Parts: sequence; C-alpha cells; structure tokens
Amino acid sequence: MLGLGGNNATLCDRLTRRRLLEIGGASALGLGLPSVLRAEARGVRKDAPAKSVILFYLMGGQGQLDTWDMRPDAPDGIRGEFKPIQTKVPGTHICELMPQIAARADKFAIIKSMNHTATNHNPGACYALTGEKPRFDAAGLFAVPGDYPHPGAVTAKFLRNDRPLPPFVQLSDSIIGDNYGHMPGTGAGFLRAQHEPLIVTGDPNRDGFQLPELALPPDVSPERLASRRDMLGMLDRQLGKLGEAADLAKLDAFQRRAYSLVTSTEARNAFDLTREPAAVRERYGRTIHGQRLLLARRLVESGVRFVSVYWGGMLNAPDDYWDTHAKGFTKQRDTLLPQFDQCYSTFLDDMEERGLLDSTLIVTMGEFGRTPKIGQVTANAGTDAQGRDHWPFCYSIVLAGGGVQGGKVVGRADRYTAYPADSPHTPADLNATIYWALGLDPETEMRDPLDRPLPISRGTPIRALFRG
Repeated sequence: MLGLGGNNATLCDRLTRRRLLEIGGASALGLGLPSVLRAEARGVRKDAPAKSVILFYLMGGQGQLDTWDMRPDAPDGIRGEFKPIQTKVPGTHICELMPQIAARADKFAIIKSMNHTATNHNPGACYALTGEKPRFDAAGLFAVPGDYPHPGAVTAKFLRNDRPLPPFVQLSDSIIGDNYGHMPGTGAGFLRAQHEPLIVTGDPNRDGFQLPELALPPDVSPERLASRRDMLGMLDRQLGKLGEAADLAKLDAFQRRAYSLVTSTEARNAFDLTREPAAVRERYGRTIHGQRLLLARRLVESGVRFVSVYWGGMLNAPDDYWDTHAKGFTKQRDTLLPQFDQCYSTFLDDMEERGLLDSTLIVTMGEFGRTPKIGQVTANAGTDAQGRDHWPFCYSIVLAGGGVQGGKVVGRADRYTAYPADSPHTPADLNATIYWALGLDPETEMRDPLDRPLPISRGTPIRALFRG
C-alpha cells in the first residue's frame, strides 16, 4: 500500500513512504504510483443503482444499545445511560446524542440484525470488511498476502475508471490493530499490489494539508517529465523484442496511469480542500473525520469508485476510536457521538445537495457491536469506568444512497439485542449487497495465487434495502 501526505506513514512491511518512492519500479519517472493504479474493465449490470461506494468505518464498533437499537425498558446494567429520541421516520428511535442524524432518518436505512462470530478486533475487521471468515479468532491475526480482498480492491479490479484518479482510495493511515499488527482485510490481499488502495495519510483539517506526490519535483518540468516518459516508451519497445512484451505492456499501463495522475489538474484539485467554501468545511466540523468525509465527497465527485474512510486505528490517536470498554459512556457523550452526529448528518446533506447521493452507496459500520451487558474494567472503579465489551453476535449498521430506501429498518434483534430475532445478515451478505449495487454479480470469479476460481462474495444481496 502506498501512503500519501503523511511524513511518518509506514507500509505493512514497515517501509517508509519515502523509501518506497526511492525504490519504486517507475523511478525513471520520479513516481511510485503505477503498481496501485490499474483497474480492469468488466461488464457491469446496466441498471446498477450505484456508481461509487464510500465506506465509513468506525473501528471498535458502535454499541447498538447506545446508538441505533436502544432498549429503554431494559433493566439496569443493560439499557445504558442515554435515552432514545424519535427520528423523522415514525416509529424509529435512535440515541439522543444524534439529533441531527435523527432529523435525517428518511435518508438512510438501518440493518439491526448483522452478525458473525469473530470477537477480536483484527479478525472481526477481516470478517466485516471482506465477508470471509478469518483464519482464526485472536488478537494476533495480521494481514498476509493470501487474505481475501477488501471490496474496494475487488471494485478496482472489475470496474473501469477512465479518470485520472485511481479507482480505490483509503483516507487514513495504515490501519494498525491489536498487537501493533497491520489490520487484515483492509487491502487487496491475493489480488496483489495493483489493486491496493491509494492511501492518503495526514490530517486534512490541518492548514497546509496537501499531497506533495501529486506535484512534480522542483527540478522536473512538465517537458522533462514528458521526455522521460518518451524514453521509457522507447526502452519498453526495444525490450519487448526480447520476448518480454506482455509484462512490459502491463508495466506501461501502470506508468501511463501514474503519469496521468501526476500531470492531472483534476487529480490535484480533487485533493485540494482549500477550494471548498469555509462555511462548508465548518458544517462538516473542523475535525479529522469531518474533513475526511468532505474529501471523500470530492473524490467520488471526481470519479473515484471506492473510498474508505477509517475512524480509528491510528497510532498517533490511540483513544480516538469506538472501542468503549472503559469510560464508554463518557467517551461517547463527550467526543464520539457529537462529532459523528455533525459530520455524518452534514455528509448526507452535502451528498444530496451535490446530486451524488442517489449514485453513491454509503456504508457506515464497525467490525462488530458491543455487549448488551455493561461491564467495569476494575472492581470499585466507579460508574465512569463502565463500558461494553466486544459483541459480534448482533449489531447494527447503516446504509444510505445508491438506491437504498431511506427510513427502512431491516432485521430485528431479540429483547436485549444479543442475537438476531429475524432476518439475520452476515458480512458476506453485506459485501454481496455492495457488489450488487455496483452492478457486479456476487458470483463473479476472481483467481487466487494458485489460480483457483473464487467468488467475489459468498453472500446474498440484501434486496430489502433498496427501492422498488
């Protein structure tokens, strides 16, 4: 994975961004981008409701009882400290700390019966993101090249993107999970480097945020860059006569995409948040998460097919995520839920106002939910230490746009949201839904490193979410 925009970003093998650029295969162009910018064209269903996907991933998992599926009549020790409020949709209630989202409940659907069996963050993320059961359920599960791919990588493989920007972009640092290992499920896995996301690190809320890799070095003029490109083309043609034409053709395709990206005004403008009115940036909230959602909107508007926005997992902000074992209610009340309420509600409005909501599927989720029973980290620590532990057996996620019927509630949990009471859905079903919305048949085959055919999803699309 290539990281852009952050001085200390590292790859899963701990190579620095600068070092990767130094040793990249396209060094003659001064670029390190080609291997992550290739998308293959495939047929797409013509009536697909979505052109793009934005995945808003809340690492650690929101507690369903504290957000989307509250149970005010539950006994002490289960119901939590927050009260439900009526949303714009009659009969649907959500947490009182999300009043702006409640006023826009007609724009999104809630699935209240998501479930799987991985109880730790790393395998839970792997399962939730890829739809495939992880190799084992333990904190020490790390990313390996043979992992099933993230849906963004699958999208990059099968959907053509003719714009200068790559098809798959990740807005966050590389995701570091438990035991300081690279989180499985966030990259291309066995689809290899050409389908990895373009990783944009750094805080877009900071003054001067920019991606220096999208600008030419000071000593390389556009004319000099074009000359280098012509020289590489001549070299490729000569080597092709030696029997390496097929591989070089692929390399040339990567180089053309990298050249297009670096020399594209459209690409540079897409990442330039200074082009947004100050009032718009304030509406999103001047936080890293609000500004990343705004940037995601700009990228989709510029033709990016799949954008992942991760809230959490950053080494420089280890407490800024949704793992609420200790001080869970305080953390949600003081920071997490107010920020989420502002940026997500504004995001929905902005996407609709820009005419992007109908064509963009927005998925908001974590790797699991939280336990119905409230726990304490230490005995006699006081109520401020209370929180909820990991719970994958029943949790809620939210989808909007891309043909999703706003105001819809799919599935139902049991009395205390411990298990689905009807219409249970798995991460595989969610991935199948994403692919179906994009016009891809979930049974479409891809090949692993052993050339075995594997389906892009083993699930069933959740058609009940969609209009018509």
